[in-house]
Amino acid sequence: MDLLAIKGRLALALVESIFRRAGITVTPVGPLEVPPHLGREDLPDFAARRDPAVGAPDAAWTRLIEVRYRLDLTHYLAVESQRGARSTFTRARRQWPALLVVFVSDHPEPGRSCFQAVDLGAWVPGEAIATTALWAPPELAIYRQNVEEHELLLRRMSALLSGV
Repeated sequence: MDLLAIKGRLALALVESIFRRAGITVTPVGPLEVPPHLGREDLPDFAARRDPAVGAPDAAWTRLIEVRYRLDLTHYLAVESQRGARSTFTRARRQWPALLVVFVSDHPEPGRSCFQAVDLGAWVPGEAIATTALWAPPELAIYRQNVEEHELLLRRMSALLSGV
């Protein structure tokens, strides 16, 4: 297994941990009937579910989550924005309109989080793809401290993997 694959699995484990710590139930996606044009790796990574709070039944939700590790997220998003209808985001949105894509990078732009999200339900195809910190979407109710503690873990593990 190469280093990028290891970092991809590490990213998935950390994002699942962030969601669990926020009181969100995480379940693997599958086994699903996979459309012929898709492979198993094209499916979302997990379903996240928040159960209704006492006195707030409308606070419950379920979302499909895709987690991707990217070393250079800014470059990746610029390329995907230029691809238009052939973009991975456009194809994914057709299949899963409310998909939340969480990007993990151990080298984010200065002032940006290592854990950034794109809500495909709010994204309009053809527009630039913009990310927000994972703690920003209010319906997730993920605390910033939760994400920052996982950023510290990510940076420590990444340094160990890189031998720095």
